[in-house]
Amino acid sequence: MTEHVILVHGDLLTKERVDSVRNSRKIEHTPKNRLQYVVFLPGLFHYKMACADALWRTYIHPKEGREDENSLYQHIGILRPDETGKMVSKPGFRRVHDVVHHDIWASMLDCWRLEAESRNTEWSTLERFAASKPVWEDIINMSHVIMKKFIATTQDLDAARERPPLQRDKRFENQTLRNRDELLYIDLCQAMNTGDIGRVEASFLPWIHMFKATGKHKYASQMSRFLTNLQFNYPVALSNIVRMNLLCNPTGKPFAFRAVDWVVERNNLYTKVIFRGGGPNGTLDHIIKESPLIEVYRNCHVTMENAFHLQHRTIRHAAPDMTKTIQKLAARIKQKNPHTKKEGRSALHSIPDQIAVGMALIQEQKVVSEEDAGTFELDADDFID
Repeated sequence: MTEHVILVHGDLLTKERVDSVRNSRKIEHTPKNRLQYVVFLPGLFHYKMACADALWRTYIHPKEGREDENSLYQHIGILRPDETGKMVSKPGFRRVHDVVHHDIWASMLDCWRLEAESRNTEWSTLERFAASKPVWEDIINMSHVIMKKFIATTQDLDAARERPPLQRDKRFENQTLRNRDELLYIDLCQAMNTGDIGRVEASFLPWIHMFKATGKHKYASQMSRFLTNLQFNYPVALSNIVRMNLLCNPTGKPFAFRAVDWVVERNNLYTKVIFRGGGPNGTLDHIIKESPLIEVYRNCHVTMENAFHLQHRTIRHAAPDMTKTIQKLAARIKQKNPHTKKEGRSALHSIPDQIAVGMALIQEQKVVSEEDAGTFELDADDFID
């Protein structure tokens, strides 16, 4: 075993158990007995859940920011009017994931509208801009300009917030900061779906800072330790092996890469919930005994469903048509006009730049709170993508 390694994927609890076993074997004489061949890899599905939880702690959970008319909580009243109470208590991963996507879609539509109108006054709507059939080079150029205008950076945000109150636009500051954080999450999701492990690795550092600032200290320390090992401590060959095994593609289809821990959790769903048995059969011994047959059971179900042409055969539902809802939210954003600078405009709550806060805490080695109580609970809808 000294010539090989075993890659172990899991969440923070798995990591703690691996560390506990290693600590109990420190006095052993050989690397094999010390379990040095075990290389722990943080599950990227749980990492993505932690990122969504960090956004929830920043933009939805704080009470002082909910009443602001341009807050994410107010946008949730349009996107999910029947779930505003649930979104501030125990929303679950899927709700936060969808809200972040839909909110940034509406925000980016408003940014594109403003940029198009600034280039040609006849392009007062995106429909008119699309009717002009812009070339691809113009689209790329406009996207770069939008990024500079409407996406906050720590340096520019610090400079803006140091100005006198009458020269500040707190609503614009909050909006551009939320655009940045939501786009960081969208970029992570797309990178994982496409299997772009380089972009996934590049996302670690800003999210480590956000974990630190939002009280997720265990995730911050573990991801920081993993990133340091990956880039500096591991041999080059081992680092490449780790990178190539953080994601997998169970179906072999494009844009269908999944984190290994997602596959494990999905198998747990079928093993412990769907095919666990009922009544007196729902015992631990029965679950262990039947676990090797899970794929056989699933194939039997698929065969019968195909034979009888049954519908609604999986947990994957058709995506809801959010066109009208997004248009309604985009109209509200246009009305509130948060993407246009207006000196002296205030907001009820100034959202902290969690990346800057996290950087400061790491440099000062401070822990502001011990709220690291895990992330969202899992349900069947979390395994849709």
